[in-house]
Amino acid sequence: MKKCFCFLLTLLAGCIPAVAQDITGDWYGTLDFGMQRLALVFHIDRDGEAFTTVMDSPDQHAEGLATTATTFDGTTLKVSSAAIGMTYEGRLAADSLQGTFRQGGLAMPLTFTRRQPERRRPQLPQPPFPYISEEVTFPNPSAGIALAGTLTVPEGEGPFPAAVLITGSGAQNRDEELFGHKPFFVLADYLTRHGIAVLRYDDRGTASSEGDYAAASIQDFASDAASALAWLRTRPEIDASAAGFIGHSEGGIIAYMLAAGDNGAAFIVSMAGPAVAGSEFMRVQRRLIAERTGLPEAAFRQNEQLVESMTEITDRYSYDYIESHLDSLAATMLPNFVRDDPHAAEQIKAGLLQSASPEMVSLLRYDPTDDLARIACPVLALVGTRDVQVPPSVVEAPLRERINPAAELTVHVYPELNHLFQHAETGLPTEYAVIEETIAPEVLADIATWIKKVTSRP
Repeated sequence: MKKCFCFLLTLLAGCIPAVAQDITGDWYGTLDFGMQRLALVFHIDRDGEAFTTVMDSPDQHAEGLATTATTFDGTTLKVSSAAIGMTYEGRLAADSLQGTFRQGGLAMPLTFTRRQPERRRPQLPQPPFPYISEEVTFPNPSAGIALAGTLTVPEGEGPFPAAVLITGSGAQNRDEELFGHKPFFVLADYLTRHGIAVLRYDDRGTASSEGDYAAASIQDFASDAASALAWLRTRPEIDASAAGFIGHSEGGIIAYMLAAGDNGAAFIVSMAGPAVAGSEFMRVQRRLIAERTGLPEAAFRQNEQLVESMTEITDRYSYDYIESHLDSLAATMLPNFVRDDPHAAEQIKAGLLQSASPEMVSLLRYDPTDDLARIACPVLALVGTRDVQVPPSVVEAPLRERINPAAELTVHVYPELNHLFQHAETGLPTEYAVIEETIAPEVLADIATWIKKVTSRP
C-alpha cells in the first residue's frame, strides 16, 4: 500500500522588468511538519517577461505539477496554485529563497536552495555482480500480454530454488522503486547472492510491460504473477519443485490468493500482507495514520464519513459512470463549509476516481479467509511493529486463526520496522524517503534462510 497522500504544485506566470538576479532553474526545499518532512522542488522557467513553474513532490511520487501564477520583481518570488489553495512567497538572496508556504490555513517557513539534497541509499547493489542477470519477457496467455522483467540466477551448478516477486499497490516497476529506494532490487540481489534465483517484473502497463494497469484488478495481477511462475518453472536452471512467491503489501495478499490455487507454488513469503478483508485493514490504517499525525477526532470522523460515501457510490455505479458524472457526484459529498473551496472539490474528485478504480474496488471487496483455509504450502509472514499501513493486528492473529492447520506457518514481527521494513521512528509514509536504509538486514537474512530451509527438504 504505497498510495501517496494528497499534495500541492506549481505553474507560474507573471510579468517583470529585467533584473540582475536569475530566478530560473531548479530549487529544492523541505517542509517540516514536526513528525513529517516533505521534499518540494520548483522548476522555474522564463519566456520573455513571463515565468512558469512546475513543482514536484518527490516524497509523494508526484512530478510535473502545474501552478496558477508566478511573479518575480527581482527580489521576491510569489507562486500560487488555486487548485490546491497553495501560495509561496520567498525572498531571493544569493543561492537561497527564504519565505513562507501557505495552504489550508497553515503557514510554515520554507527555504529553497539550488543544491539538491543528497539521499544516500547505501544498500543499492553495485556491479560487478557475482551472478547472472538476464532481461526477459514472458507471456500471460489469458490476458494476451507480455510482461518484462529481470531474472537473476546464481552462478554455479543448478537447478536453484527460485522466487517470483509481487509488488504492492500502485503501478510499480520491477524494482518496486519509490523515494529513491529499490526494495526489490535489494531483495533480489541478496537472495541471488545466497543461492536463490529471482524473477522480478514490471507491473502490467508499467515501464516495459504490456497491458493496461488502470483497468486491472488484484485478480488480474494474480494472473500475471501466476504466469511469471509458470514461465520461471520452465527454465532449466530453476528447480521447478522449489519455486514460489514473495509479495509485498498488496503483493502479500496476492501471494495468499495464489497459494490457495493450483499453480505449483512451493512456498510463499508475505511481507506486510494483511490477513483480513480489504475494507477492514484500510479502516485500521486510516485510524493509525490519523493518530500518529495528530489529526483531531472530529476531522477523522468527517474523513470517515467521506470514505463511507465514496464506498457507497463505488458500490452503486461503474467507474465509467462515476468518471462521466464526477462533478455532480463530488458536489453531493462536499461539506457545506468547504462547498466553495475548489481545492476541496478536486480532492473529492481524486478520491472518488481512486476509490472506483478496479484495483481499489477489488482490494476493498477481497476477503482472504477462504483462500487462507486452502493453503497447503509453507508460509512465511513478516510485519513490523511500526507499520501504520498494515499493522501486526491485521496480520499475525488473523493469519494464525484462519490459515489451514496443515500449512507450515512462520511469522516474524519485527520491532521498530515500518511498512517498507526500514528501521523507523514514526512509521508514517512521509518518513520513508528520509530513511537511508532500504530493507533491514535481518529481514533479508530471515527470508533467504527460510526459503533455503523449506526448499532443501527431501
